[in-house]
Amino acid sequence: MSTKNGSGKYGSGGKDQSGLSRRDFFKAGAAAGVGAAALGAPAVVRAQGAVSPTDGITWDYEVDVLVLGGGCMGLPSAIRARDLGNDVMLIDQNFDLGGKMLHSGSQTSLGGGDPLQLRDLAGESDPEGFITVPPLHTAEELTEDPDHLFRDMTDWSIVDNAGQAPYRYNERELHRAWADNCFATRNFLLENYVRYSRISGTHGNGGMTRARRASAFLMLGDKTDIKAGTVTQEDAGIRNTSNSHFAPRVMGDASSVVGPGAVNNGAAMARGLEFSAREKGVKIMLNRHMDEIYREGQFSGRVVGVQASYTPRIPPGSSEPLQSYYQQGNIDETRETIYIRARKAVIVATGGHVGNPQFRSMFYPAMREPAWGPSAAALIGEHAADASGIIAGMRVGANLAGMQQNLSYGATAHVRPRLATRDAYTDMYPGHPTFPFRGSTGFAANANTFEHFIAVNQVGKRFFNDMDLMRGNAAGTQFPGGTNVPVRGTEIVQADWRNSSRDHIRGMYNRYAGLDAALQINEGSQPPDFLPGPLWAIFDEGAVERAELTLTFPWVADNGYFFSADTLEELQSMINTGHKYQRVPMTHLAETVARWNGFVDAGEDADFGRGPDAPMHKIEQPKFYAAAIVIVWHDSYGGLRINGKCQVVDMEGQPIPGLYAGAEASGGGNQHGLGRGVVHAYIAGTNANEEPVS
Repeated sequence: MSTKNGSGKYGSGGKDQSGLSRRDFFKAGAAAGVGAAALGAPAVVRAQGAVSPTDGITWDYEVDVLVLGGGCMGLPSAIRARDLGNDVMLIDQNFDLGGKMLHSGSQTSLGGGDPLQLRDLAGESDPEGFITVPPLHTAEELTEDPDHLFRDMTDWSIVDNAGQAPYRYNERELHRAWADNCFATRNFLLENYVRYSRISGTHGNGGMTRARRASAFLMLGDKTDIKAGTVTQEDAGIRNTSNSHFAPRVMGDASSVVGPGAVNNGAAMARGLEFSAREKGVKIMLNRHMDEIYREGQFSGRVVGVQASYTPRIPPGSSEPLQSYYQQGNIDETRETIYIRARKAVIVATGGHVGNPQFRSMFYPAMREPAWGPSAAALIGEHAADASGIIAGMRVGANLAGMQQNLSYGATAHVRPRLATRDAYTDMYPGHPTFPFRGSTGFAANANTFEHFIAVNQVGKRFFNDMDLMRGNAAGTQFPGGTNVPVRGTEIVQADWRNSSRDHIRGMYNRYAGLDAALQINEGSQPPDFLPGPLWAIFDEGAVERAELTLTFPWVADNGYFFSADTLEELQSMINTGHKYQRVPMTHLAETVARWNGFVDAGEDADFGRGPDAPMHKIEQPKFYAAAIVIVWHDSYGGLRINGKCQVVDMEGQPIPGLYAGAEASGGGNQHGLGRGVVHAYIAGTNANEEPVS
């Protein structure tokens, strides 16, 4: 069982903080080839030849398996380790469990002849009889084995419509194990209150040749009851009106893949897994950020535990920290810093790097711009997806993998078609506890909507064809194929050279470079980083009428991401003083609008080629409006290198004893969605159990 030491608010435990200087640390670690810029300043360091890094620590808690993070990797791995008889603790930096999974569409592509493929092949319903629609795919589209799935996930020949090869660089050992564990993982999820719809195609980069995707669902009912599989309409959310603590996004209509009365999204998956973890006795400590991982030696021996700090979340206008939806199993711990020992293993499930501008800039230097945040920013909070698990792993000798894969999927950095909110990846309505952090839902604005707008950079100048800005930078490869291969569906031939022929790539390529134009250096970019600054959609009252825009709360709010004024000069001044990331003065807005209006009169956009694609409209009718255009980085690819057991691997290719990782904290798997993480979780939880007790 777990043990707790110390007393009082800060207790008598803790570590002697009289470590060595940063200079001494990097002198000691130089032989490992680890640089200061890569690792940052470690919390506690020791010189070469010193005693163990753990000397001086009094452990505040001890468990068999410690899981760092409560999302699609953390929750299932904690449940799996607990099922195998371990004393398990899960810590998460947020006030609630679920991570981005809670915010997601719950789309989970597995395959290899998994239980859902077999169910749909047999034409069966689910055990509770909720599914009433017939299977959506033919027998051929559902029939495969793990070998076929493995070939799909490592197919060198597939190229997407941005000229990227999503499967070519996937780690082979890892994906062999992933394919072999898809069947067991799907069963495991079904056994832990996750109810899945009919199979419907695949999710992005989930393979090209078979249908594998299903979404998690609940049935609308009079009571929210995970065991019964029901959720009230209030908890599911009301479109265009409200969300709930249960579901931060409105659950969607799942009648086409389940039957009447079914709703789906990440809440159906995350809340089911959370309920199971709590029911089975997983110990949960929220508001607790992992800061440091400890090994017996800095680059040798077993991983033995972590240091973690207190990170409560207090919404604007409140003095009280947020509380989790479920409470059972929560450990109430408010000391600023604690130390947790893991007798068997530590599982890194801290998510990726999208919330860390310095880390993510190694993939795209312009993304050092702090104006751009991660998807689900309001929900997951400022300490989420900060690369902390990756960096902590590097500090104890971990290798990295898949770093080049970050730019090979359209849901990494991209311009979102939702304006007037920083948290632009999806909608959210009042009712969820984190709504005050975003302040507004934002309003949808696709390429057609931008017929009525112009887009300007931080100094008020246009930088790209405004409509093409919203047309995307890549699409994922997935069944049933389409333009990514010369044929569709089951006619796709694995590893066929024709899939990546030059003629085929030329014919299908359709990436728009709006993201890159938005991130370009402009006259407001200052050294040393030459950051691009914020982006704005500029329009007038005529655009509001033509596009039938609703510019009232909750779509827009006084949160620094939406402004209106009677003159362009006043609008420009409001942006300069009212937006957090407007670091240089916007000075060109009026002249840019005048130039645009001249193009409208001439019937041709001499700067960026607008005209033939849609009507052009003058911006001249007060009021004038500015809505923030936001770049979001959603998926993380590239992270800790892991092997087929999800053990973290060092620079010599050897596993670091007692350290596991997966999902977005790991690299070498370029799969969008939850399928990657849940299988990693099952593998890690299984193998952590086999570690000797230390």
